[in-house]
Amino acid sequence: MCKKIISVLLTIAITALSTSAFAVGESGVPSLIIPPGARANGMGSAFVAVADDATASWWNPGGLAFLQKRQLTFMHSQLVPDLASDVYYEYLGYTNEISNFGTLGFSITYLTYGESFKTDNFGNVLDPFTSWEVSGVASFALPIRNNIGIGLSMKFIHADYAPAWATQEGLRGAGSTVAAEIGMLWKFPSKRLNVGAAIANIGPDIAYIDPEQSDPLPTILRVGAAFTATSSDISRLLFTFDIEQSLVWLVQSNIKTRRGEVWHAGAEYLYLNLLAGRLGYVYDADGDIRAATFGLGFIYKDRIRLDYASVPQAQDLERVHRWSIGMSF
Repeated sequence: MCKKIISVLLTIAITALSTSAFAVGESGVPSLIIPPGARANGMGSAFVAVADDATASWWNPGGLAFLQKRQLTFMHSQLVPDLASDVYYEYLGYTNEISNFGTLGFSITYLTYGESFKTDNFGNVLDPFTSWEVSGVASFALPIRNNIGIGLSMKFIHADYAPAWATQEGLRGAGSTVAAEIGMLWKFPSKRLNVGAAIANIGPDIAYIDPEQSDPLPTILRVGAAFTATSSDISRLLFTFDIEQSLVWLVQSNIKTRRGEVWHAGAEYLYLNLLAGRLGYVYDADGDIRAATFGLGFIYKDRIRLDYASVPQAQDLERVHRWSIGMSF
């Protein structure tokens, strides 16, 4: 594959844009570890115990069990802006409660690496091609005893990095696989406390050109808590905290290793159910991310939400801006 694809792929895989960062070669499909929702991003990506909008399928499918309105969320983000101007991430999620049955959730994620060119042995530029990843998710959740939600998601994943003529092997650089996700959200109303846990991307490896050189999916365990410190008709103050652990093991020189934990913390202040301010912090020693996040939100008549977040990458890389819009109906 061309140098641009390799460079951008590795950069996203290493930095993962303020989420869990995986070492080069540890896992495939970088789009699976980019968190959707500018609201969650502004809160330090600490959202597994909140999961109360149409991004819940990604964060914690158990949170879907408590969504009573149909919700729709769209997020757009330009990735690695200091490396390429045509690398974008898009997310679209939808939820729908079915009375006396449960809640369904659907989402699609699309990541494009933009246009690339292959050069021949003489330095001549050949025809352009594009590289991309897409994943579709179907989720189902139901409440247990009115305060515990459990959910399951099934995911189809496809990555198409290069046509056959653009690879050294003369084979198409593309692959597909499937994955499952499970999650639980436990609410303690009297204590204004939520506890959540989810395991994401449980599935077989994905291979692109050589089936013997497949890559594992970025399987992740997330555990977190959310505490509502104050809540009234005027304002609400929410604190969140997550721990994220990669479940992907590497064997190097007969030694099994895996990445260390990633710590997320955040807060959201909501005023008159109209304006929201958010702060967060991400500590990822292995991914070289130790920085704050921040975000803003505007809610119109409790039906339309516009959110913005600024999130860090690894050191010496520009921050990333994320925008999302949500609707309840």
